[in-house]
Amino acid sequence: MKSLDEYRKERDLIIEEIGDFDEEDFVKSGISLEEYTSPNEETIKKLVEYVSSEYDQTSIYSE
Repeated sequence: MKSLDEYRKERDLIIEEIGDFDEEDFVKSGISLEEYTSPNEETIKKLVEYVSSEYDQTSIYSE
């Protein structure tokens, strides 16, 4: 099982691809600030799905 730090690193790599994750992104993705701050596997899945649907970037990955 991954640690919180590992999920944060994954989150940061994904966010790096799109720039900033702003208020509109929180609303559209359904990710709460609490989830964003303390991400888990479900948060990363939501983030990957959101980014892949909102942004046309092939470098986004999912496990």
